[in-house]
Amino acid sequence: MTIPLHPRAEAHGKVIVLGEHAVVYGYPAVAAGLPQGIVLEASPRPDPRLPITLTIPAWDLDLELHAGSDHPVARACLEVLAHCDGPVTGWALHGASALPARAGLGSSAALTVALARLVFGPDASIDDVVAASLAGERVFHGEPSGLDSRVAAQGGVLRYVRGEPPRSIVPGAPLPLCIIPSGIPRSTADQVARCRSRLEHLPSVVRPVLIAIGQAVESGIHAIEHGDLDTLGVLFDVAHGLLGALDVSSPALDRMAADARAAGARGAKLTGAGCGGCLLALAGDAPDAAARLTAAFPTLRPLFVEVAAS
Repeated sequence: MTIPLHPRAEAHGKVIVLGEHAVVYGYPAVAAGLPQGIVLEASPRPDPRLPITLTIPAWDLDLELHAGSDHPVARACLEVLAHCDGPVTGWALHGASALPARAGLGSSAALTVALARLVFGPDASIDDVVAASLAGERVFHGEPSGLDSRVAAQGGVLRYVRGEPPRSIVPGAPLPLCIIPSGIPRSTADQVARCRSRLEHLPSVVRPVLIAIGQAVESGIHAIEHGDLDTLGVLFDVAHGLLGALDVSSPALDRMAADARAAGARGAKLTGAGCGGCLLALAGDAPDAAARLTAAFPTLRPLFVEVAAS
């Protein structure tokens, strides 16, 4: 008999506001859930012995989930299902998502959280869902911090430190975020390893950079809670420079950050693993702020999100 699944589940995308890479080493980070995420729907296959299928047209995914698959998405999904004591056959899963894959916006965490919720149901505890998601996230990222899974499951704006309960942050003013895809795919695991290599080679130099990122996060939380967007913009710029010192920026992202500032953004930084993915800009308050940023990146389709108290 096929183990039942719930018919529908969803999860948030995420954007890291401040704290990339340092969060892996126990320093704080701030992330915000995005309204863009993923919806997974499950329907039984005609024969319960048939393998589970997963299709997500937006990500060009059309997979069978079976033991021995070398596709990372299939392997990650099987890890989640195994963690949940979920089914191994008999279901067709279909996903709809407005998130780009491999762009630093939490697509893999959204998928694994939604899959866990198909098994556990809508009333499952966030901690249980996050634990199941992490079983899959390890396939993608090797040593995930847990931040992406937590935000995908919980949403809102969160202060996150590995091993500690997350704290919700209430913005004192809406955060006018502009997410600009670079169009350059990257591997989170590769960039985490890149940062780790630099830390191991030059610990006395790189450790202070991680500490400074953590301090920028705490200053950023104060700015967010008090609606001080100008200070937050300065911290975006500082954070981008610090991430460059960790060797996870790129000439393309540096140019994009400069272009965003020239177009009136209060500040701009890479978000996510770096060396590709997306740029995060804090839009200015001019009436034409969105139009100016859009014009600065005519081929990249910036995404505008206003993050307010949840």
